[in-house]
Amino acid sequence: MTNRLIRLLEYIPVFGAFLRSARLGGYAERLAFVLNILALWLLAVIWIGYPLLIVTMLSMTGLYLFGLVYLTSEGIRSRWRSRGGA
Repeated sequence: MTNRLIRLLEYIPVFGAFLRSARLGGYAERLAFVLNILALWLLAVIWIGYPLLIVTMLSMTGLYLFGLVYLTSEGIRSRWRSRGGA
């Protein structure tokens, strides 16, 4: 599924070229990809302003909470597997 999503994102005109270079290239290309995404985000914050910053931080809060739940639920998932569940 992830491979399909990445392949689909590669069809976006400018972003796809960055992503393809990062996926197929070496360390320098991956670093350049991260710096380009960061620069694009900073330019968007400068252009759109404070609301974009707030929306980004709220999204990151949700992702952080999801990560915490995922990391702490390993015990529940292992018990479920040992009983013969999914």
